[in-house]
Amino acid sequence: MVSEESLILCFSNLGCDVSDKSVVDKCLQLCHTYDIDEETFMELWVAYTVPHSLDIDPTIDDLNKFEVEELKKKNENPLDHAYTISNIKTNIQVNQEIFDNVLDLYSTGESSTLQQTKRARSPEETENDNKLRAVDQTFTPSTYTTKLNTPNRAPSTTVRGKVLLYFGPDIKSWKKENEYDVSIVKTDNPHVPKDAVYMYEILSKQGAVLRSRCESFGARLCHIWNDMMGPSKSSIRYVRNVQSISQRAFRTWGRIFTKTDKSAGSKVVMLEGCKRPKGSNSSPLVRLDLSGIKHYSVFPGQVIAVEGINTSGDTLVAKELFVKGYALLSDAPKLSEDIRVYVAVGPFTPFDNLNYQPLWDLMERVAEDEPNVLILIGPFVEYTHPEIKKGTLKDTFQDFFEKIVAKILQQLQGKSTRVVLVPSNRDAHNDAIFPTPEFIMNTNKLGSNVANLYSMPDPCIINVEGLQIGITSVDILRHLGQQEVSNTSGMDRLGRLANHVLSQATFYPSYPPFPGLNLDTTLWKKYACFEQQPHIMILPSDIKHYCKVVNESLVFNPERLQKYIYAKLCIRPVSSGKWDPNNVSCEIAKV
Repeated sequence: MVSEESLILCFSNLGCDVSDKSVVDKCLQLCHTYDIDEETFMELWVAYTVPHSLDIDPTIDDLNKFEVEELKKKNENPLDHAYTISNIKTNIQVNQEIFDNVLDLYSTGESSTLQQTKRARSPEETENDNKLRAVDQTFTPSTYTTKLNTPNRAPSTTVRGKVLLYFGPDIKSWKKENEYDVSIVKTDNPHVPKDAVYMYEILSKQGAVLRSRCESFGARLCHIWNDMMGPSKSSIRYVRNVQSISQRAFRTWGRIFTKTDKSAGSKVVMLEGCKRPKGSNSSPLVRLDLSGIKHYSVFPGQVIAVEGINTSGDTLVAKELFVKGYALLSDAPKLSEDIRVYVAVGPFTPFDNLNYQPLWDLMERVAEDEPNVLILIGPFVEYTHPEIKKGTLKDTFQDFFEKIVAKILQQLQGKSTRVVLVPSNRDAHNDAIFPTPEFIMNTNKLGSNVANLYSMPDPCIINVEGLQIGITSVDILRHLGQQEVSNTSGMDRLGRLANHVLSQATFYPSYPPFPGLNLDTTLWKKYACFEQQPHIMILPSDIKHYCKVVNESLVFNPERLQKYIYAKLCIRPVSSGKWDPNNVSCEIAKV
């Protein structure tokens, strides 16, 4: 039975504020009425809020709409809808249309045909701050026919520019104050090339790549751990075989693997070793008993070092875990003046139209403030968008994307702002693989301002006057949050999830990959890991926005521009030659 405490915990794990008792009571009522547990309720709620551009913090009005549009419909026709575990789960209507569409037969499974209906708003309703306003038809390419009376979810004039989160020293103005002409290049960290070959992996090769990564990173963990312990524990024995039987404590390393114990209804944590026993074709596997550790947080794919005892060969009783495999900190940037960086993450248009109104509203702000750098992270043309799936466009996805980019550059004509484009594996016109090669564009179609455009792969680390910014489009925090096994009550969950990324020195430490993410393990090992930790990490997510300092890096989530939310950074020159992330100003606000 769903309890108030467990429901509040689920909300807090997503960074939601549910201090209103009436909201909690309403959620409990819905769980009991429709016979769903708290985890299922949270999955359905997040899946509803994202395409509807709602705040993830629940309100009574939004919960009532959620009940009418989702729960009642699902209860009446339970066979008409299937729900995936992705945070952007959409209703999948099982009908002949899906089987007639060849592309749907090869879908990755994150979502399928999405049908949403919204009533048109009357003119009188525009006076209410909570109502939708008529859309300004500013983007109507000949390849797309706009709908009449399409609602727009832009914030009202009283909400526009509202600061949702502020971090760091105060800043007087975000407008351009100097003519600092910044340079942007990729760092020396390997980046996936444009002509990357993928989908040629076989299982044995995947296994070899994972074992190699586990072997090298695990040995590094043990080396760091040994140096930190000092001479007092220098005599402790290190072994590579996790199945070694010993009544004395020893240290080993391996990759976390979890499986579900159906009888107990809980997850069992296993440790997979790197060294295969002679004559065996599989890696050794032992159960990891964590009952003796006060605080822990592990997830599938995590490489850890562990100290423990294994008296039977099949269970390793852990006494201590070590996971701090941070990459070396990057050298301090040599900035001569403040630089301003604006960041926005797709989708860039609401779920029921392709007008891209949030993007054009943002570009008005960018053109006015003229920051040094504008970072736009995909998806730009999301393959799950209903209008894309229905074939509304009369042109290719590539041509449509280039028209969007051309308009972005047109609005910045005569400005010094550099535009950085980072793709997503969910872009319909780009490779549906992770790591994702950069966009290939016909520059002749983009106008005269193309010199200020920089196309980067996903993930990437860019160098802006010595300032290293790590970027990915994948929602790794949500993936980790739904798979981790932890005993860390009362601790900062968002900070802990971000710390997993840095401590594993890779943009995607989880394995197996989340359903719907086409991860190429060979490309991942080459291009999704980093030897130097960036000064700033951009980790977009559907969970609530945040900005935190984690192991001397500033890590933040700007949420989605579909919800009219973006981020602004002001990075100041370092003092005393040392990088200080607390000296960066970060503002996450409504457009």
